[in-house]
Amino acid sequence: MEADDPREEGLRDAVIDLVSLRELLDEEAEEEQNREVPQYVPDYLGTNLNAYHWRTIQADLTKIVNSLQAHPWLQHWASADLIRAAAYAERRCTERRGCIDLAGMERTAATLNDLRRSTTKLAWRWSIWRSREDCSLPSPDDEHYEKAARMHRPVAEATSAEPTVTISVRLPPMRLDSIGLYIGDTLSDWEQDAIAAYKTAADWALGTVTLTAPPVVARELLCQARNLDLAVVAQAGSCPRPQARPEP
Repeated sequence: MEADDPREEGLRDAVIDLVSLRELLDEEAEEEQNREVPQYVPDYLGTNLNAYHWRTIQADLTKIVNSLQAHPWLQHWASADLIRAAAYAERRCTERRGCIDLAGMERTAATLNDLRRSTTKLAWRWSIWRSREDCSLPSPDDEHYEKAARMHRPVAEATSAEPTVTISVRLPPMRLDSIGLYIGDTLSDWEQDAIAAYKTAADWALGTVTLTAPPVVARELLCQARNLDLAVVAQAGSCPRPQARPEP
Protein backbone atom coordinates (compact mmCIF):
# COMPACT_ATOMS: atom_id res chain seq x y z
CA MET A 1 0.00 0.00 0.00
CA GLU A 2 1.44 3.32 -1.09
CA ALA A 3 1.89 6.06 1.48
CA ASP A 4 -0.16 9.21 1.10
CA ASP A 5 1.50 12.07 -0.73
CA PRO A 6 2.49 14.58 2.01
CA ARG A 7 1.36 17.44 -0.23
CA GLU A 8 -2.10 15.94 -0.64
CA GLU A 9 -2.29 15.21 3.08
CA GLY A 10 -1.31 18.80 3.88
CA LEU A 11 -3.93 20.14 1.49
CA ARG A 12 -6.58 17.90 3.02
CA ASP A 13 -5.70 19.12 6.51
CA ALA A 14 -5.82 22.74 5.36
CA VAL A 15 -9.28 22.28 3.86
CA ILE A 16 -10.55 20.60 7.05
CA ASP A 17 -9.14 23.47 9.11
CA LEU A 18 -10.88 25.98 6.84
CA VAL A 19 -14.21 24.19 7.23
CA SER A 20 -13.78 24.35 11.03
CA LEU A 21 -12.94 28.04 10.81
CA ARG A 22 -16.05 28.67 8.72
CA GLU A 23 -18.16 27.07 11.44
CA LEU A 24 -16.54 29.33 14.04
CA LEU A 25 -17.14 32.39 11.87
CA ASP A 26 -20.79 31.41 11.42
CA GLU A 27 -21.17 31.33 15.22
CA GLU A 28 -19.61 34.78 15.50
CA ALA A 29 -21.87 36.14 12.76
CA GLU A 30 -24.91 34.76 14.56
CA GLU A 31 -23.82 36.51 17.74
CA GLU A 32 -23.50 39.77 15.79
CA GLN A 33 -27.06 39.39 14.55
CA ASN A 34 -28.33 38.59 18.05
CA ARG A 35 -26.80 41.79 19.38
CA GLU A 36 -29.07 43.79 17.09
CA VAL A 37 -32.07 42.50 19.03
CA PRO A 38 -33.20 44.89 21.82
CA GLN A 39 -32.56 43.61 25.35
CA TYR A 40 -30.19 40.91 24.10
CA VAL A 41 -27.28 40.38 26.51
CA PRO A 42 -23.96 39.89 24.67
CA ASP A 43 -22.58 36.42 25.20
CA TYR A 44 -19.31 37.63 26.72
CA LEU A 45 -21.28 39.04 29.66
CA GLY A 46 -22.80 35.62 30.35
CA THR A 47 -21.38 32.79 32.43
CA ASN A 48 -21.16 30.05 29.80
CA LEU A 49 -18.85 31.61 27.22
CA ASN A 50 -15.18 30.68 27.26
CA ALA A 51 -13.52 33.80 28.70
CA TYR A 52 -10.55 33.26 26.40
CA HIS A 53 -12.47 32.91 23.15
CA TRP A 54 -10.16 35.44 21.50
CA ARG A 55 -7.31 33.03 22.01
CA THR A 56 -9.23 30.14 20.42
CA ILE A 57 -9.95 32.21 17.30
CA GLN A 58 -6.34 33.43 17.11
CA ALA A 59 -4.85 29.95 17.51
CA ASP A 60 -7.13 28.51 14.81
CA LEU A 61 -6.37 31.42 12.50
CA THR A 62 -2.60 31.20 12.93
CA LYS A 63 -2.66 27.42 12.44
CA ILE A 64 -4.59 27.79 9.19
CA VAL A 65 -2.37 30.60 7.88
CA ASN A 66 0.69 28.42 8.49
CA SER A 67 -0.87 25.42 6.76
CA LEU A 68 -1.90 27.53 3.75
CA GLN A 69 1.62 28.73 3.02
CA ALA A 70 2.15 25.68 0.80
CA HIS A 71 -1.10 26.35 -1.05
CA PRO A 72 -1.15 30.02 -2.20
CA TRP A 73 -4.21 29.54 -4.40
CA LEU A 74 -6.21 28.26 -1.44
CA GLN A 75 -4.97 31.09 0.75
CA HIS A 76 -6.20 33.61 -1.82
CA TRP A 77 -9.58 31.87 -1.95
CA ALA A 78 -9.84 31.93 1.85
CA SER A 79 -8.57 35.49 2.31
CA ALA A 80 -11.98 36.95 3.19
CA ASP A 81 -12.47 34.36 5.93
CA LEU A 82 -9.00 35.04 7.31
CA ILE A 83 -9.71 38.76 7.50
CA ARG A 84 -13.03 38.11 9.28
CA ALA A 85 -11.34 35.78 11.76
CA ALA A 86 -8.72 38.42 12.61
CA ALA A 87 -11.48 40.99 13.16
CA TYR A 88 -13.36 38.63 15.47
CA ALA A 89 -10.18 37.85 17.43
CA GLU A 90 -9.65 41.58 17.92
CA ARG A 91 -13.23 42.12 19.05
CA ARG A 92 -13.16 39.19 21.47
CA CYS A 93 -9.84 40.32 22.93
CA THR A 94 -11.24 43.83 23.47
CA GLU A 95 -14.33 42.38 25.16
CA ARG A 96 -12.20 40.23 27.42
CA ARG A 97 -10.05 43.23 28.30
CA GLY A 98 -13.10 45.04 29.61
CA CYS A 99 -13.77 42.22 32.09
CA ILE A 100 -10.29 42.11 33.61
CA ASP A 101 -9.53 43.53 37.03
CA LEU A 102 -6.18 45.21 36.37
CA ALA A 103 -5.46 45.73 40.05
CA GLY A 104 -6.05 42.04 40.75
CA MET A 105 -3.81 41.07 37.87
CA GLU A 106 -0.99 43.31 39.06
CA ARG A 107 -1.35 42.04 42.63
CA THR A 108 -0.94 38.53 41.27
CA ALA A 109 2.15 39.59 39.34
CA ALA A 110 3.65 41.17 42.46
CA THR A 111 3.00 38.00 44.44
CA LEU A 112 4.65 35.87 41.77
CA ASN A 113 7.59 38.33 41.60
CA ASP A 114 8.10 38.10 45.35
CA LEU A 115 7.94 34.35 45.70
CA ARG A 116 11.23 32.74 46.65
CA ARG A 117 11.55 29.88 44.21
CA SER A 118 14.03 27.77 42.30
CA THR A 119 14.14 28.87 38.67
CA THR A 120 15.09 25.35 37.61
CA LYS A 121 12.20 23.78 39.51
CA LEU A 122 9.76 26.40 38.27
CA ALA A 123 10.93 25.94 34.68
CA TRP A 124 10.31 22.20 35.07
CA ARG A 125 6.78 22.86 36.37
CA TRP A 126 6.00 25.13 33.42
CA SER A 127 7.43 22.62 30.94
CA ILE A 128 5.27 19.84 32.41
CA TRP A 129 2.17 22.03 32.36
CA ARG A 130 2.60 23.36 28.81
CA SER A 131 3.06 19.80 27.46
CA ARG A 132 0.34 18.25 29.61
CA GLU A 133 -2.13 15.62 28.42
CA ASP A 134 -4.63 16.41 31.18
CA CYS A 135 -6.42 19.73 30.63
CA SER A 136 -7.48 19.85 34.29
CA LEU A 137 -3.88 20.17 35.51
CA PRO A 138 -3.54 23.63 37.13
CA SER A 139 -0.81 25.96 35.93
CA PRO A 140 1.81 27.36 38.34
CA ASP A 141 -0.14 30.65 38.21
CA ASP A 142 -3.57 29.34 39.10
CA GLU A 143 -3.37 29.29 42.88
CA HIS A 144 -2.35 32.96 42.87
CA TYR A 145 -4.69 34.23 40.22
CA GLU A 146 -8.03 33.97 41.92
CA LYS A 147 -11.06 33.47 39.76
CA ALA A 148 -13.06 36.09 41.61
CA ALA A 149 -10.43 38.74 40.89
CA ARG A 150 -10.12 37.61 37.28
CA MET A 151 -13.83 37.95 36.57
CA HIS A 152 -14.44 41.15 38.54
CA ARG A 153 -15.64 43.91 36.22
CA PRO A 154 -14.08 47.34 36.77
CA VAL A 155 -16.54 50.09 37.64
CA ALA A 156 -14.43 53.03 36.53
CA GLU A 157 -11.92 53.90 33.86
CA ALA A 158 -9.21 55.29 36.08
CA THR A 159 -5.82 55.92 34.52
CA SER A 160 -2.47 56.71 36.03
CA ALA A 161 0.91 57.59 34.62
CA GLU A 162 3.71 55.21 35.50
CA PRO A 163 6.73 53.59 33.84
CA THR A 164 5.91 50.95 31.27
CA VAL A 165 7.65 48.21 29.33
CA THR A 166 6.73 47.37 25.74
CA ILE A 167 7.00 43.70 24.89
CA SER A 168 6.56 41.75 21.66
CA VAL A 169 5.23 38.22 22.12
CA ARG A 170 4.66 35.37 19.70
CA LEU A 171 1.68 33.36 20.92
CA PRO A 172 2.32 29.62 21.14
CA PRO A 173 0.01 27.06 19.50
CA MET A 174 -2.72 25.31 21.46
CA ARG A 175 -2.05 21.90 22.96
CA LEU A 176 -3.45 19.15 20.69
CA ASP A 177 -3.45 15.37 20.95
CA SER A 178 -2.06 12.94 18.35
CA ILE A 179 -5.15 13.23 16.15
CA GLY A 180 -5.47 16.99 16.42
CA LEU A 181 -8.11 17.26 19.13
CA TYR A 182 -7.93 20.13 21.60
CA ILE A 183 -6.36 19.34 25.00
CA GLY A 184 -5.82 22.79 26.45
CA ASP A 185 -4.10 26.12 26.07
CA THR A 186 -0.37 26.48 26.47
CA LEU A 187 -0.85 29.92 28.03
CA SER A 188 -2.12 30.21 31.60
CA ASP A 189 -5.20 32.28 32.40
CA TRP A 190 -3.01 34.98 33.92
CA GLU A 191 -0.75 35.09 30.84
CA GLN A 192 -3.75 35.35 28.51
CA ASP A 193 -5.29 38.13 30.58
CA ALA A 194 -1.99 40.01 30.78
CA ILE A 195 -1.73 39.92 26.99
CA ALA A 196 -5.36 40.96 26.50
CA ALA A 197 -5.24 43.72 29.12
CA TYR A 198 -2.12 45.48 27.88
CA LYS A 199 -2.24 44.76 24.13
CA THR A 200 -1.50 47.78 21.96
CA ALA A 201 -1.20 46.04 18.58
CA ALA A 202 -1.59 42.55 17.14
CA ASP A 203 -1.15 40.56 13.97
CA TRP A 204 -3.66 37.82 14.73
CA ALA A 205 -2.84 35.82 11.61
CA LEU A 206 0.85 35.61 12.52
CA GLY A 207 0.06 35.24 16.21
CA THR A 208 2.16 38.19 17.34
CA VAL A 209 1.10 40.78 19.91
CA THR A 210 2.70 43.97 21.19
CA LEU A 211 1.79 44.99 24.71
CA THR A 212 2.73 47.89 26.94
CA ALA A 213 2.57 46.85 30.58
CA PRO A 214 3.66 48.11 34.00
CA PRO A 215 7.04 46.73 35.11
CA VAL A 216 5.55 44.32 37.66
CA VAL A 217 3.60 42.54 34.91
CA ALA A 218 6.43 42.74 32.38
CA ARG A 219 8.90 41.19 34.83
CA GLU A 220 6.64 38.22 35.38
CA LEU A 221 5.98 37.66 31.69
CA LEU A 222 9.73 37.85 31.06
CA CYS A 223 10.46 35.34 33.84
CA GLN A 224 12.95 32.91 32.30
CA ALA A 225 11.20 29.89 33.78
CA ARG A 226 8.07 30.63 31.71
CA ASN A 227 10.07 30.23 28.49
CA LEU A 228 7.70 32.42 26.49
CA ASP A 229 8.71 33.66 23.04
CA LEU A 230 8.91 37.37 23.77
CA ALA A 231 11.31 40.28 23.85
CA VAL A 232 11.47 43.80 25.26
CA VAL A 233 10.86 46.37 22.56
CA ALA A 234 11.13 49.58 24.61
CA GLN A 235 10.92 51.03 28.09
CA ALA A 236 9.09 54.31 28.62
CA GLY A 237 9.44 56.80 31.43
CA SER A 238 5.73 57.37 31.81
CA CYS A 239 2.57 56.90 29.82
CA PRO A 240 -1.16 56.42 30.43
CA ARG A 241 -2.35 53.04 31.64
CA PRO A 242 -4.62 51.06 29.28
CA GLN A 243 -8.37 51.44 29.60
CA ALA A 244 -10.22 48.40 30.91
CA ARG A 245 -13.47 48.88 29.06
CA PRO A 246 -14.88 46.98 26.07
CA GLU A 247 -16.08 48.65 22.93
CA PRO A 248 -19.85 49.05 22.73
